[in-house]
Amino acid sequence: MHSTSKNISLLLTLLLLASCFGNRSVLYEKFPEDKGEMPDLREYEPAPLSLERFYERKGYEPINLVNSAYWRQQNFQLAYLAWQRNCKSKKLPLEIFIKCKTQQKINGSDSDMVRKFFQENFRTYAIRDKSGLLTAYYEPVLRGSRKKTKKYHSPIFKRPLNLPSIREAKNRATKSTDTNSVEKSGAEIETKLYPTRKQIIENDLLKGNELAYLENSVENFFLHIQGSGTIELKDGERIRVGYAGSNGRPYRSIARWLDAHGEMPLHRASMENIKSWVKNNPSRSNDLFNYNPRFIFFQEFPTSKDPSEGPRGTLGVPLTANHSIAVDEDFIKLGTPVMVVEEMQSKSNNAQSFFMMAQDTGSAIKGPNRGDLFFGTGFDAGKKAGSTKFRGTLIIFLPK
Repeated sequence: MHSTSKNISLLLTLLLLASCFGNRSVLYEKFPEDKGEMPDLREYEPAPLSLERFYERKGYEPINLVNSAYWRQQNFQLAYLAWQRNCKSKKLPLEIFIKCKTQQKINGSDSDMVRKFFQENFRTYAIRDKSGLLTAYYEPVLRGSRKKTKKYHSPIFKRPLNLPSIREAKNRATKSTDTNSVEKSGAEIETKLYPTRKQIIENDLLKGNELAYLENSVENFFLHIQGSGTIELKDGERIRVGYAGSNGRPYRSIARWLDAHGEMPLHRASMENIKSWVKNNPSRSNDLFNYNPRFIFFQEFPTSKDPSEGPRGTLGVPLTANHSIAVDEDFIKLGTPVMVVEEMQSKSNNAQSFFMMAQDTGSAIKGPNRGDLFFGTGFDAGKKAGSTKFRGTLIIFLPK
């Protein structure tokens, strides 16, 4: 009887937690003051589908993963560290939130114990569709200054106060659109939210919103692509900056501009090769950068003494090198454990595989098997990320 009472008590506690969790708003009606908060611009769904129903509608089907060689060769200790960071997020799907609150305590340094935890508590699914493109990103470490100097003159900017939310943009669009026009999608509305990169730079529209200054425009541009970075100041202090919003414009790859103008074929358009091209063609760099109309705003985050903590992703928790991935939320919910398996190549059987947590998003990450793997901070991580590009499948882990 005592055991039954404890079970009932636990159930009531979970229901109460779930109720609180489900009613949290994830959309700011007004943007917060500069307190280090990251606005979440996604629309709030008051009655979301269950995870199982969501993935079923997307076409995911059961797949046997745990008996594969890919599964057995993973680094489960670091994967479990990424999972523990998952559990600190306030944006988890309900089923993952409950799993975090009810899981038995395990020794995260025991690989077998961690492996059994995921095997026994999750089912694996995949979309039996064509493979998708897998790329990688990292957190650069750059030199910079809080004040403009002769050496540090290329600014990154804080989020401007006049940047509207998606809801505000939709309200404006509704008022300015006649009743006979076709309803516009969120993406179409977003393209009218704020000026393009070229307009922002050429008209100095963000004067007064400078957050820090970097050495050159090419490092600045790639910081926009990565979305976060660490900046080393002259006095030895380090500051970490991360995504605080965008101008709502779609991302366009500058590699395509180089290819179209006969400057560099797509297969050679690595980050290092593009940097070399800019160094050799300084007068054309603005034309190259402005091909991408998207512009990122940044905010400063506290630095961490834990070297394993990367920048914060969209999920709101620190990313873990080699175990965090950016995904398309239309197909994979943030917080979901994900196994990345490279498509088997005819030339070799040594396919890559990674066990990761879906903790971030990206404007160019679109599709069911599309992902961007986070490889960590600094030069080595950047070198590895810059050479990573393969086709593969994303296998999701759904709580039992």
